Amino acid sequence: MNLRDETPEANRSDLLLELSREVTANLDLQEVLDTSLRVLRRLLDFGGGAIQLIDGDALVAAATDPPATPEAMTVRIPVGQGVSGTIAATGEPCYIADITVDARVHPEGRAKGVSGGVRAYFGVPLILQGRPIGVVQLDSPQVDGFDERTRSLVLSFVPTIAAAVQNAQLFEREVAITANLRELQRLRGDFLVMVSHELRTPLTSISGMAQALAGQIRDLDPDVVTTFANRIVINSRRLELLIDDLLDLSQLDQGRLEVTCESTDLAVVVEDGLRDVDLAPHPIECQIEPGLPMVHTDERRAHQVLSNLLSNAAKYSPPAAPITVSVRRDGTNVVLEVLDQGDGVPVHLRDRIFEPFFQAEPAATRGVGGLGVGLHLVRELCDAMGAAVSLDSALGRGSCFRVSFPIVGTPGTDES
Repeated sequence: MNLRDETPEANRSDLLLELSREVTANLDLQEVLDTSLRVLRRLLDFGGGAIQLIDGDALVAAATDPPATPEAMTVRIPVGQGVSGTIAATGEPCYIADITVDARVHPEGRAKGVSGGVRAYFGVPLILQGRPIGVVQLDSPQVDGFDERTRSLVLSFVPTIAAAVQNAQLFEREVAITANLRELQRLRGDFLVMVSHELRTPLTSISGMAQALAGQIRDLDPDVVTTFANRIVINSRRLELLIDDLLDLSQLDQGRLEVTCESTDLAVVVEDGLRDVDLAPHPIECQIEPGLPMVHTDERRAHQVLSNLLSNAAKYSPPAAPITVSVRRDGTNVVLEVLDQGDGVPVHLRDRIFEPFFQAEPAATRGVGGLGVGLHLVRELCDAMGAAVSLDSALGRGSCFRVSFPIVGTPGTDES
């Protein structure tokens, strides 16, 4: 098969330059690939053409001429297998004058990868920085359909396609990086707003009540003084927990979170934890099974898990709705459950709620807030302590977060 252009060599060089500009003028990858096949068809006659790109450990069709079926576009050819897979693995072009008699074309591979009526095949690797990134392949219905002159022209033009593909891929990466940076800036801004809102709430209570005590303590009833003092203590603990969550999040990112598990009375942890929180106006209903065995956990971290679960329950419960906390034995575990009366968690969000900074609603509109890291820390702390956290939720019927702590002496614990 001959070249379309039978003009002198100088004119052909001008055409190649023109076509090179056409291919490299676009930064959209799909446009580059489609344009490359259109340009090749202007240069020479061929039956079918395709550009395959390496995706992981396989070649996948990225553009075809004529258009392929959707099924054909999803076929993955392992690198190193078949004709095009071998080209991708070796980085060497391959010309087969007649596929019907060539031993390199396996009958099964031919049936899947080559259209009926094809006789000649020419495949050329796309090389970037010495590494194959794909294959350009052309076929012809004629035996020996690509003469040496035609193949030389294709070989001289394919590096232009590779360069255009690289430019498009670099541009796509730059666009993605820019979008990620913008998203990070947005998240940073949202996080700063959220932190300032969450820290200001307990600080406002502490400051207001401290000022009242400082200026009016002699005129206040002793019971009022005690109430104010208790509120200051509770809000200072809340502030401390918020700061601890931020510090722990930083330690998690650095892989430096410290957890020390030992024999622990979970019932005591829960009783102490309930005294340290103020979830008004939500009443807390507590049910602790008597005679519970000791569990293998970190007492401080278990307290932190409970505090975050309670805060989450208060955040999503209707005003004055009760929050139920229960502790019971279940086989080789002691199970802590925190049940709220909220709207429940939709199925599509049940994995996302454990992601850091995920919020179902803006911080400024929440009655009882959080930093969007509480449930993430719960999951990470449970993993570190050898505990397991799970969620049962039904829309309109609330959510139950369940944490299972291993009993001391069970397999996987260090104490017996």
